[in-house]
Amino acid sequence: MYYFRQCDSGGLNGRPEKQADVCYSWWILSALSILGRVDYINSKKLQSFILNCQDDEDGGIADRPLDMADVFHTFFGISGLSLLGYFKNGGGDPERRSEYREIDPLYALPADVVERMNLKGQIMVPEGVQIDERLQRYDQISPSMFRY
Repeated sequence: MYYFRQCDSGGLNGRPEKQADVCYSWWILSALSILGRVDYINSKKLQSFILNCQDDEDGGIADRPLDMADVFHTFFGISGLSLLGYFKNGGGDPERRSEYREIDPLYALPADVVERMNLKGQIMVPEGVQIDERLQRYDQISPSMFRY
């Protein structure tokens, strides 16, 4: 299968011929979640790419492996890992499961905050595609409602 915008490293990029960058883990993955098409990428390879961008000594996540970590890429890296379901099992440690909050694919905020604030949104759901459970609270529209 051809994976759109996914590089050999497992990371995603925004344009052809550009290097993979952790921030696209959020930008592309959130859009794919909203469209119900996360299957367009290899989730395991993306997860591995994000985890390889961690700074094991100082903390944080960089744009790509061996670069300096920063807050921007740490935020989007953690958000991407959440969308991939990495934290559902405690990030590999089931005893830490309750420490993590799910990130909402539309707002990049904890899902419980989005729910408490009653934020609204609209997602497109292709027929026969199961949507991410965090998106079930939003109004769902079918692509067949659009004329091309």
